[in-house]
Amino acid sequence: MACIKEIAKDAKLIRIEDQLLVLIKRQVETELVLEEKFQDLCEEVSNFVKESEDMVKEVERLSCKDAVKETIRLLRRGQKRDLYKMTRL
Repeated sequence: MACIKEIAKDAKLIRIEDQLLVLIKRQVETELVLEEKFQDLCEEVSNFVKESEDMVKEVERLSCKDAVKETIRLLRRGQKRDLYKMTRL
């Protein structure tokens, strides 16, 4: 109920239509901010994955030892698992 009173103060009108309009505008603004933050996080994850892939390719190029190949295999498997977890968010 306090929220409705606050909205009424902000709108400076008592009519319910105006109160709802103010509430909807606030919710839209909040959603837009959250969407922008989510896009930034997705871009950050994408950049991290690209950097990891580049490092794996560089290690492959520098050495062909069995231990290195096993490390690369484990890194790739971890990347796939992490990406799967992130897509479930």
